[in-house]
Amino acid sequence: MRNWNRKCGIYGQMGKYDGSQNDSNSDGYSFNSTKHLKLLIQGHAQWIKRYLDDGWDGYLVTVMFNYLPGKRETKIMQMHQEVTRLYGRLTTRMVRKPRSPKWAPLLPVGIFIPDLPVPKTRKGLKSTIADVSINDGLHMHGIVLGNRLGRVRASLDQHFEEKAGQYLSRKIRHIDVQRITHEPAYVTEYALKGLLKRTVTPDDILVLNWGGMRLD
Repeated sequence: MRNWNRKCGIYGQMGKYDGSQNDSNSDGYSFNSTKHLKLLIQGHAQWIKRYLDDGWDGYLVTVMFNYLPGKRETKIMQMHQEVTRLYGRLTTRMVRKPRSPKWAPLLPVGIFIPDLPVPKTRKGLKSTIADVSINDGLHMHGIVLGNRLGRVRASLDQHFEEKAGQYLSRKIRHIDVQRITHEPAYVTEYALKGLLKRTVTPDDILVLNWGGMRLD
């Protein structure tokens, strides 16, 4: 799991997820076992609920990309870079000085993971040919937690609808933001479903937390 913390300025590893099927913890089960992956998802759902209970807003975010060159691993790396850039741009909109410790508690928190299309409709609209063909359908799903105490007083779904052009790039072609209004545990499981489907691994998770807020 990649964790980007602005204070240290490097990617760190949150937990030991090296992909080995033989790794296990003190309870004796593999770090890649279904049991562990379910616990990982439940853990994320719990801290997301704590933020919501504290008055923050939660959003399900989908980021679709234009064609990205390279193998799957290279595509995912580029997606991580683009989502990190998007997150950085959002922080500068939400607070005046995102590097200042004074504003750290107001910075958003994001968790993203690569995902593949599922054969179902959303809001009555089927996935387009581009959604399932570009990058073999690979895109990024995430949950962003934000508040309205900084410079952005509107909800983030409204903010992205009005300011979409400020976040799109040569590589990002579409951003969909939906506010979480109920069942945050279900939404978290949906966002991280690729873990249980084994289409991605915990190492593919990107946590964006420049404010250094505790996630446990």
